[in-house]
Amino acid sequence: MTKTRQIIILITLLLTAGVDANGQKEKPIPACRQTTFAAIKPVPKLEYDCPEGLTESDDKILRLPGRLAAIRNVVTRLETFTDPGWWQADVDEVNACQVHGRAGQLTDEEKQEWKQRGYNFDFYGNHQMRLALVTDPCYQNGYNGSILFLLYRKDGRVFASQLLDGYYSRVDNSVGIDFASLNGQQLIELSTANSMPPTLINFYFVIDRKTNGAVPKQLFSEHNKPTNKIYSAMLMNDPGDLGLPKNASELKVISNNRLAPTFSAYDEDHSGKIDSNGRKLRRIVYRWNGRFYVWAR
Repeated sequence: MTKTRQIIILITLLLTAGVDANGQKEKPIPACRQTTFAAIKPVPKLEYDCPEGLTESDDKILRLPGRLAAIRNVVTRLETFTDPGWWQADVDEVNACQVHGRAGQLTDEEKQEWKQRGYNFDFYGNHQMRLALVTDPCYQNGYNGSILFLLYRKDGRVFASQLLDGYYSRVDNSVGIDFASLNGQQLIELSTANSMPPTLINFYFVIDRKTNGAVPKQLFSEHNKPTNKIYSAMLMNDPGDLGLPKNASELKVISNNRLAPTFSAYDEDHSGKIDSNGRKLRRIVYRWNGRFYVWAR
């Protein structure tokens, strides 16, 4: 077995060991109610011609005029997701309906696959904001290449914003979404994971009050430059097993719908004192100063 395959399996086990991507206990597997099944719509497909002469990893694909036009079409179609029944249903139930294909309980086989995170879900979120994953047919399709959109529901309308383009990961179900309140605004956390190297990267956004679109929220200062992006090497163990505080998990920026006063991130460092599955890491603690996060030490 290759080292890459070992890491992917280990990450999958970590993500399926009774917690979800945000460290919460897994919810019970939902059934698909008839009212929800009647309201579901498949995520729109991104349709354009794959170019000859370019490999699927070539970033030139991202700028193709036909692809950009297809993205605009997807945005228009996502903004038709206005059915109140779809928004009132829990997003897990929406995904359960898409898995099962009809109203009712999932089969034993479907439940087992659900527990093992074997399904790639299209939607995450709550009753006001949802993350939609749209598969890219040409770019990084061997690594779940996709575009990530935020759907924001307000006054019966839906506004779709592109959060990440050209996203890909070797890890299935590698994205998550969470929310916090910040100065009267709803803060959106987009979390992502990859396996080579084992990495977590979070992005943060707020809703622009004029356009109702998502815009980056620069919560961090890296090398004296503001950014909405934060990185951490992935711990392959529980923090306590590494001699770290139990609350020192990676990138726990949001706690109980609020920004945490401090959180931990990790960086690979040959002189690091933390040995995580053969990788040397150093811990970085970030502290909220009232405007953004800065290194505490």
